[in-house]
Amino acid sequence: MEQGAASASLSRRVFDEIRARILDGRIPAGEPLRERDLSAELDVSRVPIREALPMLEAAGLVALSPRRPAVVTMVTRSGVNELYDLRSALEPLAARKAASAVAVGADASALVDAVTRAGDALHAGDLPSFHRESGGVHATIESLADNRLFVVIMEPLRERSNRLNVANMEREPSIRHREHVSLVDAIAEGNPELAAAVAYSHVEWGRQRTFETLSAVPGFDPTA
Repeated sequence: MEQGAASASLSRRVFDEIRARILDGRIPAGEPLRERDLSAELDVSRVPIREALPMLEAAGLVALSPRRPAVVTMVTRSGVNELYDLRSALEPLAARKAASAVAVGADASALVDAVTRAGDALHAGDLPSFHRESGGVHATIESLADNRLFVVIMEPLRERSNRLNVANMEREPSIRHREHVSLVDAIAEGNPELAAAVAYSHVEWGRQRTFETLSAVPGFDPTA
């Protein structure tokens, strides 16, 4: 059991390192990920690399093919629209479910705490922490909605969004936070329809912000 946990932890660390290199452009889009080279660079065997690759594929960062190296994916306008189309359908549903749960007695304190931590990070000027805590707001909404499939479905969508956030991290963070505060307020008040409407607006404003900064995303292909 301990050996299995250690292997999973190592695979996750390898995933995190490769992910970071893709997000900041150190591994450019179109670059093949050769297991032998990564094994030497990261000082690990090929096993955790092989275990990390499906996780990277689920996050939309690499494409896997039989008997060929994984390749870092491009960021395209059509792909971004596909992502936001799903988010605009699913996030209002999660918000509605979360608010409905609160209306019948669920505790929203963890959600309020999450948005408070994000606000504290924003006021401190710590944008990486702000974005991490803001992601926690969405995760807490999904947890409050009490549907395990939300967690399964939304996690890879969040990973794909994180790739886009690299370019727009500094763009209007206070506006994003106000949107989150409005969303949390609606959920904490147990107002399902308002929560769904605010969530939809939040996603669509996010789509607009993303397209305004898309050319600065590492791996963006303006021709696709």
